[in-house]
Amino acid sequence: MSKSVYNRHGFTLILLSLCLMVIVFMGITLSTVLNGNYVKRVVSSESNVSLIKNYTNQKLGSIVDSYAAINDLEATQLSTDQVRTIIDSSVDELYDGDNNLTIGSVILSTIGDNLKKAAKTNGLNIDSEIDQTVSSNKGIMDQIVNNDIGPIDQSLQDIKQVQRIVKVIIGVASVLFVLLAIRLRRKTKSNMMFFHHMGTVGIITAILLAIMLVLIYYPIASYITSNVEYNVRDVLYNILNGIFTSYISIVFMVFILSIIDWGSTGKYKYN
Repeated sequence: MSKSVYNRHGFTLILLSLCLMVIVFMGITLSTVLNGNYVKRVVSSESNVSLIKNYTNQKLGSIVDSYAAINDLEATQLSTDQVRTIIDSSVDELYDGDNNLTIGSVILSTIGDNLKKAAKTNGLNIDSEIDQTVSSNKGIMDQIVNNDIGPIDQSLQDIKQVQRIVKVIIGVASVLFVLLAIRLRRKTKSNMMFFHHMGTVGIITAILLAIMLVLIYYPIASYITSNVEYNVRDVLYNILNGIFTSYISIVFMVFILSIIDWGSTGKYKYN
């Protein structure tokens, strides 16, 4: 193949790269950011559970002070397993697009159960008083939840619709990619030349994705720094970094495989 004929496919390669970029980026997004089960795994990591546990227990400290009959701070402390259970139910609510979050009620109910166990251990039968005390803190807890999680809940209200749109975009981009790839194969009339071009497409796609990730990551990190409370900020940073690590690993894999493909078929460039 002459150099002029080789270069003639440049526009097709660019279109293929853009389609592949959309497919890869949207595919990763659908399986990470838009996937509640994936988010659960990230949020439930040891470091995040520890941060959430410490933050929540700090906020709950006032409840034991308001109920002096059980002078036991540990009664209002959430255990690691309880935090994981609350995380699972919270993520489910957020990704179901539920307007009425029950996270605060779940936390208070758990604390109420802990207080009742502590009361019985101390020979006290004061379940009704504990229920009243916990209920009186519902407004405060709802406010804490709305302040910390409200913005996230608002952004996920249309999550189901977003998931459907992303799937449609992936489908359209995939069809275009296949049609363009078939066209390129017919034009090149050579399997090895075709694979060389696809290596070029993969390299361009990886570079475009890397640029896109940089442009997306830093504004999000800056927003978290400026608008989120310190303790919650650390959790969101961990989640953000965990998700972007998934993006980066796949982009890196695409780049390496494309380099191998491009290099191994390079000798057929002008044949």
